[in-house]
Amino acid sequence: MTGLTVADTKNTLPQQSPTTISNYKKKAVIVGGGPAGLAAALVLSESDVFDEVTVLERDTASSYDPTRAYFYNINRRGQRFTDQFNINLSHAGVGVTEFAKYTVPADPKEVFDDTPFMREMSDEEKRNMGTMYWIPRHELVQLLMDRITVKNKSCKIHLRLGMGCHHVEPTQDGRVKVVGVNVSEESDTTSYLADLCVGADGLSSTVRQSLVDGLFNDGVMSWSNTGKSKSTRNFGLRQWSSPSTGLRIKGLRLKPNFKIPVGGDGGVELPLDSKYNYQIKSQTTGPTNSLPLTLLPQKNPSDVRPINICTMPNHDIWKIQDGASMKAFFTEAFPRFDWNQVVASEEWDAFAKTQGSSFPKCQYSPCLQVSSDTSGVVLVGDTLHAFPPDTGQGVNSAFCDVMQLGKCFENVTKENSTNSDANALIPNALKQYEQQNGPETRALIALARCGAPFQYNQPSRKMKFLKTLWTINVALRLFLNKATKGLSPKPAILMMMNPNLSFRHIMKRAHTLTIILWTVFAGGLWKLALLR
Repeated sequence: MTGLTVADTKNTLPQQSPTTISNYKKKAVIVGGGPAGLAAALVLSESDVFDEVTVLERDTASSYDPTRAYFYNINRRGQRFTDQFNINLSHAGVGVTEFAKYTVPADPKEVFDDTPFMREMSDEEKRNMGTMYWIPRHELVQLLMDRITVKNKSCKIHLRLGMGCHHVEPTQDGRVKVVGVNVSEESDTTSYLADLCVGADGLSSTVRQSLVDGLFNDGVMSWSNTGKSKSTRNFGLRQWSSPSTGLRIKGLRLKPNFKIPVGGDGGVELPLDSKYNYQIKSQTTGPTNSLPLTLLPQKNPSDVRPINICTMPNHDIWKIQDGASMKAFFTEAFPRFDWNQVVASEEWDAFAKTQGSSFPKCQYSPCLQVSSDTSGVVLVGDTLHAFPPDTGQGVNSAFCDVMQLGKCFENVTKENSTNSDANALIPNALKQYEQQNGPETRALIALARCGAPFQYNQPSRKMKFLKTLWTINVALRLFLNKATKGLSPKPAILMMMNPNLSFRHIMKRAHTLTIILWTVFAGGLWKLALLR
């Protein structure tokens, strides 16, 4: 059994030096080894509070996973984290400084124009957005792993792959016990004692569920912000459905360096340009068989090229369970391609049997942390907030969470020079994190609900009607912004591109304009009624 078992001895501060932490370091356990968990490990490793950080990750490797074969777009919000830790995104990601894509026609007789649609960024967009990087999830995880290897020279970060979390509970001496379970042998458990537990284990978080189940309120101990026996802390998710909630997604791996037939009678083929987006239209156009494909930029053209298939839950593709039928479906939908040259034969069966995942509801936990007088549990990333990928803020907001958490520890460490209770470092930092990041989290979810939920071209009449209303709303706000020379705010989805604007500021401005528009509309109706 691999795993670090933390001794059951109580960690106490030296009595002769109550105002310093130089002789006393604490232990952190992070549940979840995805981007949020690994980022948290790096941030905590830089804090003066911790000298040992352990990361528990259920997966046994950071390689390609067809259920998570998606790309991240890391913008300047997320780059604040990568810049601080000298993580060079250009090593595995494609930098984008302009809007550009190719469109491949469905009809193989129609000639594919190898000139991409391009729109250069405005000066304002260049200032706000800079260079964005497209990078596959497993490549980003590897960059973080590599950086942790470097950091281990100064701070111990233990990676425990293949180790899940069974539950989290308090101990009688005021610390946190994380019960880990070996995913290959569930009866094999290891307990990790920590002063801080970070929940970064995603949508179906065991850490958050432990808090919901009340494992911290069983009378074993009294947590300073929960009451003696019954918690007033609410970790039950607040959820809203958006137009993209429930869409299903899974990944198909394409061969590297495949070519696109130009069409016509020439038999000419063009290689992919890995720097650009490709929109490949399907010959099938019905509500359950239309399947536009989007290829995102990829750094190394010689690597297998993952592509996400995103559809409504009732799409025909989810009814196909064998590779031969799946290949036949793609051959009919995309007759331009010889699919023997595009997808490996063994990939079809694996793709057909993969169930994939669904876009979640827009959701967040009302409470971000729970703490005793000396220790606590805190939530970051998808464990704290989750939403469909419409706005591209998933990994960026997770990096913002951990950066804010690190800033709070930095603040309380500086304050400790005038505070005699060094035991309170962790609870003070967690409470500060909740005060500052809680409103930001609520605004982020509000943005996710209205950002860009119709970009997947949902085929139902209801969705098409709602998309028309959404488009009119965005166009109206853009018109007002130009007509008032910036006095009226841009649509929230565009304000989001400015990393200097917090989510709270973005949604405050958007909601204010909404109230004004509805007030004007209601006033107009009232005047019409009076005229009649």
